[in-house]
Amino acid sequence: MEYESLESIAELFTRPEIKVISFDIFDTLLLRPVRTEQEKFNLLDASFRKLMDTHVSFARLRTMAEASLRRKVIRHELAGEDFLIDDIYRVLEEEFGLAHETAASMLHAERELEKHLCRPRKSGRLLYEKALASGRRVILLSDMYLNGQDLSRLLAGCGYPGKPEIYVSSETGLLKSTGSMFRKLPEILGVEPSQIMHIGDSLTSDIRPAEEAGIRAVHLPGTMDVFEQYGCAHQAEKICRDLTDWEKARREPGISIMRQMAANRYFDDPFRPFMPDSDYNQDPYFVGYAALGPEVLSLVRWLSDGAVRDRVSRILFLSRDGYLPMLAYRILRRFHPWLPDCGYLYVSRLAMLPVMIRHPLDLYDLPVDITRQTPEKLLKLLAFCSGEESLAHVPDNRLYRSGETFCPESFQQFIGDFIRLYYDGKKHEAARERVRDYLLRNPDAPVTEGTAIFDMGYSGRIAQAVREASGIPVPVFFFHGDGSRQFQCEGQSGFSIRAFLDFSPYMEATMREYAYLEAAPSCIGYSDARTPVFDCGPAEHYKETVLAMQKGALDLVRDFLELFSDYAYETSFRNHNGAMPFEAFLRFCSEADRRINEDVMIDDELWGGRRDIRLRDLMEARLRKLPDFTRS
Repeated sequence: MEYESLESIAELFTRPEIKVISFDIFDTLLLRPVRTEQEKFNLLDASFRKLMDTHVSFARLRTMAEASLRRKVIRHELAGEDFLIDDIYRVLEEEFGLAHETAASMLHAERELEKHLCRPRKSGRLLYEKALASGRRVILLSDMYLNGQDLSRLLAGCGYPGKPEIYVSSETGLLKSTGSMFRKLPEILGVEPSQIMHIGDSLTSDIRPAEEAGIRAVHLPGTMDVFEQYGCAHQAEKICRDLTDWEKARREPGISIMRQMAANRYFDDPFRPFMPDSDYNQDPYFVGYAALGPEVLSLVRWLSDGAVRDRVSRILFLSRDGYLPMLAYRILRRFHPWLPDCGYLYVSRLAMLPVMIRHPLDLYDLPVDITRQTPEKLLKLLAFCSGEESLAHVPDNRLYRSGETFCPESFQQFIGDFIRLYYDGKKHEAARERVRDYLLRNPDAPVTEGTAIFDMGYSGRIAQAVREASGIPVPVFFFHGDGSRQFQCEGQSGFSIRAFLDFSPYMEATMREYAYLEAAPSCIGYSDARTPVFDCGPAEHYKETVLAMQKGALDLVRDFLELFSDYAYETSFRNHNGAMPFEAFLRFCSEADRRINEDVMIDDELWGGRRDIRLRDLMEARLRKLPDFTRS
């Protein structure tokens, strides 16, 4: 029977025919961020390396020792169907030659690891507490090599009250999965099978064996089962199916763990409503936790590795799209305080324009889309290097007119007229000096020897301007570059850019930036007091959406590091695989999920000449130009 809510399950507890309510433990009452026992065993390698000078993985030895005992069970060389964890470690001593002290240390490490990983399943605990309140006898069943005392401690550590009555296969010798425990349970409890209700997550180990024994079984679906049922994050498979083996990627320890963490976080209650035709339930927080979070974690891990390799003392994150990486990096530094310090440098293309323009000829290569600019808009942008009279009127010319956008010929003529009539070299130099003064002498994040800068990237013009204005050859880290323009900037100033993604993804620039941006006004210049001047124009309308997405991402980063900051090698993954879910969301997100961006309005006044661009429209216009391999 399928149930629609936790309440509908709890209502069954008070039925008069029910005398005993039993619960499975793992994945029903307790959650772990690992999907398989092998993933958990891999985490023990860190402890084993401290004890043994060997290349063999402890996970392999641990698995082989347990398999040895399983074979003895099949051959009926052991009395029951299961065995204790102590028996497994005895095999490690007797068959594999581990010293007793080493085996004892690893046994203690495994018990401590279980305690470290276990978290309560809120929906399971709610049902457990309602079962206790019903006055029925409540028992717990588990197929597990830990003993009842171990399990009782794990439950207590996760907030479960009292001293539960536990029947565990390692002590009874009876397994749920074979049906032996369920067949024997009525005799043990002194009740009829129909008077027992069992709640569990596994169809094969809980539901079917219980029903075959005449026990009423209630399915509380596992978090990962629901995650995969709704296809969450499966678009990542689509985006790289012709490039990488995503099945292997999913098995990388860190990738698998982050998927399990997302499932545990979002589907603790497996009956929560989920929108049809949606991959992320049209929920920006879920997008942040399950997709953006792994990308941001991958990014700051890559960045910290590069900064340490380059012996950087401080990383300056450039506003505004360096904001989310900076917050994630700060979390990383709390767990690894030896990493380089960080700061936040207020820059933008508009603020750095006085430095990007080294010579009047550079005005012919302004970072703008000329087809969206008018003479009035360009005069406003070039106020830093023009006389006051230029703001009063548009010069007379038959090729361009007031209020009309440019074509290549009219733009060329306009710039020529501007240089001839209005360009002011002294004013330009004064603007350059204000930029230089802010970069070198601002009190919060000055550019100094030993610092590096991080920017989302693209052309490299801002990075080039920072290096040239400061006179300091700071290392530069990008999310990605745009190729040709990037190479040109590198060649002009003799530096190299390290890129997280060493290619230009289909969905670039604005489509990604909104999730990374600081939801605050943009820096448009600097005062004589070395402080940034902020845009006082219309605010971008995405604060609620972007904050929810960023909170989800930062929660994933924090949750992962709280559990695994000491297990870097054991939870390793390739950074580009960590980026795949969010890149897939941008590239292939469903129509339902695109509605997350319904009211997101963004500002691209410098390049696009507009302050009211609807992100959803921008994404859909881009997607219409690209083939859709996933929904055909």
